[in-house]
Amino acid sequence: MKDKVNFLIKFLILTIVLFIIWIPLGKIYLLLLAGVSKYVLLVIGYHATPYVADAPAFICRGYLIGMEEYAHLVNYNSIPLVALIIATSNIELNRRIKMLLIGVSVLFCMHVIDFVAHFPLVCNGSWIAETIVIFMAVGKVAVPFVLWFVLAYKEILGG
Repeated sequence: MKDKVNFLIKFLILTIVLFIIWIPLGKIYLLLLAGVSKYVLLVIGYHATPYVADAPAFICRGYLIGMEEYAHLVNYNSIPLVALIIATSNIELNRRIKMLLIGVSVLFCMHVIDFVAHFPLVCNGSWIAETIVIFMAVGKVAVPFVLWFVLAYKEILGG
């Protein structure tokens, strides 16, 4: 029981510290996300023009599609994943680094897919894009915990 309480305390402290660090870095993350998304949009046939605003946005087919001004405070599900991986005991450093790289990369790809899916939704009313956007909105909460379990199941289950 003591190990579980220690884990929970470490997780909560790390989450707070990482969120404080995230506040200024999150805006940079959104710029990176928008930059990668622009190339994905080109590949799928959406020519989007960057729009200068408080948060990354594009003009595409006459529509302004972008993130909210405080999107960096909403797109922070990397924080619990990183905190969970760091707080989990008995993980070798190399394995922990690989877990962090894999987990953060998966979340980044999810964020790109989420952002890009808004374009066919807004421009064409695509029900597939709408399904993706809804799934991503719900999944943002669960995915860090599912990823942590998948990546650290040996340590979590003790085997």
